[in-house]
Amino acid sequence: MPAALSMSPETRMLTRKEIEARAQAVLQQAGAAANLPIDPVSLAQQHDITVHNAEFAQDSLSGMITKQSSGTIILVKGSDPASRKRFTIAHELAHHFLHLAEADGSFVDSTINLFREQFSDSIPDADRAREIEANRFAAALLMPEPLMRREFAHNPDIDYLAWRFGVSEQAMGYRMAELGLR
Repeated sequence: MPAALSMSPETRMLTRKEIEARAQAVLQQAGAAANLPIDPVSLAQQHDITVHNAEFAQDSLSGMITKQSSGTIILVKGSDPASRKRFTIAHELAHHFLHLAEADGSFVDSTINLFREQFSDSIPDADRAREIEANRFAAALLMPEPLMRREFAHNPDIDYLAWRFGVSEQAMGYRMAELGLR
């Protein structure tokens, strides 16, 4: 683990393998592990999470999730392109499954948090780690490794793969690099 992300043992950052396994478990539980593109709104609904388009006061905000005793809600920037909204919803679901499982709380994500693993030094280490975990989970949820390898073997074109998985070319490029697919 990079020194910039050193954390106390109780807030240890999950490994890529652990995140992949958790995302795969969510997909299998939902019966969505083989259907492309993965529908993050359906996954949310299966877990009694409502998803709404929203207009945020700050243009840099992309999405948020809030969990309270009355329920869990994801808000996503309504004016974002469909592929961006899908990734944002998956990112917020990651916060639900990884960070809010045992407690109520909220996460508000700006555009800078999505698709990034590099964060400014002004963000505390634990927050950076949670955002990295959420991005990795979202990628694993929308672009599961077994389906990525199958589809890549069928057609390795990044535009085709992005279309097939319903994500942006940027997100697909990151995922292909992470999986060592060229």
